[in-house]
Amino acid sequence: MKVVAFNGSPRREGNTARLLAEVCGALEKEGIETETVQVGGRAIRGCTACLQCKENRDGRCVLDDDIVNDCIEKMAAADGILIGSPTYYADITPETKALIDRAGFVCGASGGLL
Repeated sequence: MKVVAFNGSPRREGNTARLLAEVCGALEKEGIETETVQVGGRAIRGCTACLQCKENRDGRCVLDDDIVNDCIEKMAAADGILIGSPTYYADITPETKALIDRAGFVCGASGGLL
């Protein structure tokens, strides 16, 4: 069993990273493999609503110049997904929002990949 965790905080050693590490540590004690991916602070474009993922249905976003497609592959291969983000002005970080929007749309357009 494997769980992938996404840290949406630009602070790599901040509170979000600490909380994800705590959860991942507990999972590892139960024999569950974990991997943490740093999302915050990286250039991740938002969804442009081009609908190419719906047309292609290949589990990939046509915006292939950031880590989103790698993240989608990790999500699809995992048994569980954790997404952590600090709250800035009553919302998640822009990188986290972009990941959720694009991965969600691609996976939905690909027949419910997740």
